[in-house]
Order: sequence, then structure tokens, then C-alpha cells
Amino acid sequence: MIKNINLEKVLKAMVIAFSFIFVTNNVVDGNELFTQNFLISFLIYSILSFVALYGFELNKILGLVLFLSISLLSPVLFPSFEGQLFPITYVVFALFLTYIIGIEMYKRWKTNL
Repeated sequence: MIKNINLEKVLKAMVIAFSFIFVTNNVVDGNELFTQNFLISFLIYSILSFVALYGFELNKILGLVLFLSISLLSPVLFPSFEGQLFPITYVVFALFLTYIIGIEMYKRWKTNL
């Protein structure tokens, strides 16, 4: 049962990643979709979308913040800030993941007392 739920989340994350790459490359910029960087971008957006979906299940506002921070990765959407906004995304995701890890560590510590 758990494998089916994770597979569904992975597929949703892949669809979100593909659609985001499609929208930013074709619609906004007019470039072709399959370039040299497509695979790397697809993997990064898929992983971040999977984590954002997990955050969206925990808290809707937190999930929206994570999804909005993913949009800062694309240099096409913010051409004047090219290469300057991606640290914000990675800091937001690092904070979220350390928060989740900290809660799990606290739960284990409380059960072992």
C-alpha cells in the first residue's frame, strides 16, 4: 500500500515538473523543450516537487510557499535576477527538511525516555 501512494506522488511530481518546464520554456520564452539541460532540470524539479507535495499534505500554506519558491529557479521568469534567486529556494527547502528531521528526532527521543 505504501509503495502505491509513493508511486502516485512521484508521478504527480513528474507531471508538475514537466508542466513547469514546458510552461517556462515554450510559452514564456519560446525555446524548444528538449535541450541539453532538460534531464537535469527535470530531475531537480521532480525532486523539489515531490518534497513540496509532502509539505502540501502537512500544511497547505507551507506547500504553497514551497511551490512558489520552486518558481524562483527559472531564469526565464525573472531575467533581471538571473542566477541570484536559486539560493532562496534551496534555503527554504533545507529549512523544511531540517524541520521535518528535527520533529522525527524529537519523537524518537521522547519514546526512548
